[in-house]
Amino acid sequence: MRFPYILAYTALSVLLLGGCAAYPVKKIEYSAQPEITENDKPAPIKFGGLKLLLPPGMELGASRGGSFCASPAYPISRNVLAKEIDRKFLRLGFHDVMEANGYDVSGSPEVIFNPDDEEQRADYSVAGKLKDVQLNLCSYGGYSPDWLTGRRGQSGEMYVAIDWSVYDRLKRHVVYKVRTEGYTKRGVPNEEALSLLFNDAFEMAVHNLSSHSAFQDLIVSGHKPKKNTSDLKGEDQRERIFDPREEVVLNTIPLSKVNFAVDAEGRSKVAVMIQKGGHGSGFFITDEGHILTNAHVVGDARNIRVVSAYKKKGLKAEVLRIDKVRDVALLKLEDVPSWLEIKPLPVRADIPKVGEDIYAIGTPLDAYKMRTSVTKGIVSAYRQGYKYEGVRMNFIQGDVETHPGSSGGPLLDEYGNIIGMSVMGLHHGGVDEPKIGVGLNLFIPILEVFDVLDIMY
Repeated sequence: MRFPYILAYTALSVLLLGGCAAYPVKKIEYSAQPEITENDKPAPIKFGGLKLLLPPGMELGASRGGSFCASPAYPISRNVLAKEIDRKFLRLGFHDVMEANGYDVSGSPEVIFNPDDEEQRADYSVAGKLKDVQLNLCSYGGYSPDWLTGRRGQSGEMYVAIDWSVYDRLKRHVVYKVRTEGYTKRGVPNEEALSLLFNDAFEMAVHNLSSHSAFQDLIVSGHKPKKNTSDLKGEDQRERIFDPREEVVLNTIPLSKVNFAVDAEGRSKVAVMIQKGGHGSGFFITDEGHILTNAHVVGDARNIRVVSAYKKKGLKAEVLRIDKVRDVALLKLEDVPSWLEIKPLPVRADIPKVGEDIYAIGTPLDAYKMRTSVTKGIVSAYRQGYKYEGVRMNFIQGDVETHPGSSGGPLLDEYGNIIGMSVMGLHHGGVDEPKIGVGLNLFIPILEVFDVLDIMY
């Protein structure tokens, strides 16, 4: 009979997997179930995604093959795992685990119509960074079934460590960070074993996050965790060069009556590219080196690298003031070099009319090939009380194209007068689909930027 041999084979394979493992795999247990009752009203959360922050060339573990998994081990690289991760199933796993543990999770994969609208109700976004993986696999069968069991595929065990960040979507900053771990083991071979192992370990890490006391206090009870040493690690503790409360007064520059296109290249030099990990845009408002941009472009950084249109070299700027709700920030160059010619543009105080020509300047998509790009469109509407990240605010809507990287750049009227700041573009595409611009872009009226950042005009 074949059945006894299968049992013996499986037992021996598991024994060999545990006893002859090429790499040690850390074992983790499920934490206790979180105590969330029907009377609790947890704030709605959403899954913000998972980034694979594993170093290039990192070996995650080893795989053995042959009968009884006895062949020499060969290493498994991070690229092998990356190809097996299906982000739709990560979203589904996060949703199912959190919901089963009593949390209110928006953005259910089962929502077919208007999934983006469903996600908008979330107060917090929870995103993870994959920081460590330990893995052992037993591969056998190849292109044909194993001669003894009739199966093919892989069995094994996996450990993962995930650094979670909880982002307050209303106040626009990270309020909590924690690391959780997950572990799983599969003794029965499967052709999709690597994907299944990762999903299982990921779901244990999600469960352990859901049962973490500080996370539960935040989402269920609204208690913000106190900052500790690890929380302060990402904040710049160095002394400032400038007083962040310094008075900023703009010079009065007469409004331009000359069409922007007459000297588009010259006037575009008011724009700068801002680099911090990725890149965004900004623009000068004083010849002393004051720069406006979006808060989400600078994040929590104290010092920022600025590249001017002259491109001679990068400049350093200090973040003076920031308002994450209105998504605006004020910077100042640490030093204004003699070769840098700053010519701030005039500021127009009134809201442009629907149908007026407008221009946007920024560095969309590619930091090196698309620097200081100018796009043209018209004012589509003036949106009063538009709900943005849970807060109702005013925006100028235009069909002038902007893309990631354009954020923080200036919006000009047809004569080159500053009327607003680029902040976001609306896109078409589902949660797991590529975003396609549809000519719906929002800009912050310039006087509202000045008011929030206490700039005198």
